[in-house]
Amino acid sequence: MRSIWQGTLAFGLVSIPVKLYSASEDKDPRMHYLHRSCLQPVRYKKVCSACGQEVTDSELALGHEYAPGQYVLVEKEEMAEVSGQDPQDRRIEILQFPHAEELDAVYFMKPYYLEPQAGGQRAYQLLRKALEGASRVALCRLVLRRRARLATLRPYLDQAMALETMHAPDEVRAVTNLDLGDDVSPSEPELRLAQALIDTLAGPFVPQDHPDAYRERLSALLERKAAQAPAAAERPVGEDMGDLLERLRASLELEGAHA
Repeated sequence: MRSIWQGTLAFGLVSIPVKLYSASEDKDPRMHYLHRSCLQPVRYKKVCSACGQEVTDSELALGHEYAPGQYVLVEKEEMAEVSGQDPQDRRIEILQFPHAEELDAVYFMKPYYLEPQAGGQRAYQLLRKALEGASRVALCRLVLRRRARLATLRPYLDQAMALETMHAPDEVRAVTNLDLGDDVSPSEPELRLAQALIDTLAGPFVPQDHPDAYRERLSALLERKAAQAPAAAERPVGEDMGDLLERLRASLELEGAHA
């Protein structure tokens, strides 16, 4: 695995050098939009909606639509300033240690693995075991992808720790507008039958028992189609117009030199 971030984890006066790795990955087969008649990928261009001109990456800028069709330009330096932290800050700052059950899973965004670097293993394991013994997690803040983010750090399996980025409180939608049937009261016999069904299906969660059936079926379909597809014609190497013009010019120069 390749780390996506490295810095230090501040645990009191102890600084633990660490690296961050994505704990999950998308394994769905990659799909492309094709031109049906040519069976070749369709390219997308960045085009200005006003003048119709294609825009290069160097011409792109960030902006905010404050009214319909009205935008203000926001420079990268201004984005860094409002983040409240230096984008180059390489610290994971521990804010507090709440109980794990106090954090609802709806706040969690993306999981990462935290790995100690040379000289930090002992302090890393000390923090992990202390969290495990106290049944608590570490509420942290770090700058990830140029933005300050809230995260939790918790023991994971026997030796590791996992860090999960979190949504801000106002990003989690309320359930007050949902029709949840608050006026419905199940009867005692209904509750007993529902509990009996739950007890029948009770058991530990074993991830390997729940493979991604959709991905398996999609992969099998794509393998069958690839086996049935006609062999692709070999494309001449270097036969694009730029290479051809250069070789023609070189040929003319060579012929001129021999004349």
